[in-house]
Amino acid sequence: MSLLLQLLVNGVALGGLYALVAVGFALIYGSTRVFHFAHGSAYLLAAYSYYWALAVAGTAWPIALVAATVVATLFGLAVERWVYRPMRGGRQSFLTVFVASFGVFVAVENAVLLAFGSRFYTLPSSLSRVFELGPVVVSPVDLLSIAGSAVLLILLHLFLTRTGTGLALRAMADNPELLNGVGLDRNRYARIAFALGSALSAPAAVLASYVAGLTPGMGSSAMLIALAATIVGGVGSLAGAALGALLLGVAENVGIWRLPANWREAIAFAVLLVFLLVRPSGVLGAARR
Repeated sequence: MSLLLQLLVNGVALGGLYALVAVGFALIYGSTRVFHFAHGSAYLLAAYSYYWALAVAGTAWPIALVAATVVATLFGLAVERWVYRPMRGGRQSFLTVFVASFGVFVAVENAVLLAFGSRFYTLPSSLSRVFELGPVVVSPVDLLSIAGSAVLLILLHLFLTRTGTGLALRAMADNPELLNGVGLDRNRYARIAFALGSALSAPAAVLASYVAGLTPGMGSSAMLIALAATIVGGVGSLAGAALGALLLGVAENVGIWRLPANWREAIAFAVLLVFLLVRPSGVLGAARR
């Protein structure tokens, strides 16, 4: 029982990181209908920006975290302004936008590879120590993952439900033409969606780097898991994306109870396959005939 509880705690901590990336992607997609595969690039740039600021520039970790968040946010705004907005004006097809997004992702991944090389980086920190909390063993990263993701997701929920800007974003997700009808600038709210969604990836990238280190391929892994979580939870639902991420995190950790650890991602996509076959609308998505 204690082993199962340990795996559940580890799964919730991992799912919290997945949730930040998945909710950021779902927020952008839901508000703009842009399949922003380059969201994984914001995650990748945040991780390497944090590493450079902390280990190379020698700044304190709060400054490094702010730098990573700023880099991720600026990247999201830049892609929205110079890639997606011109295509939105020309009403390009979904496939055209996806190919453009994937091209941006490949370009950023290769730029990071040229700048930092393919070697594996680790972050210097004392966050790797562990301590007992009742019957389970946890690390500061686990606690920060659970508490930090919960706080950020609650703040995002309050922003979307209690502020005029948040309500406009929700209206944009339901009916993009509604904003134009009431005289609101659709491009402005698209920028806000990209800024918020990209910023959410930074804390997840930083905490994941403490656990798994940094490699140029970490952005693609994060993006694929975020996409799987969005589908499992229900496309178009932010709560569903968060719930799907938690389910995948728990499934991965409970699954490696009996399977080798390198099957972790395979377990996540097995869960995705089951949902696609049994309930393609996801946990919180509206079922359609």
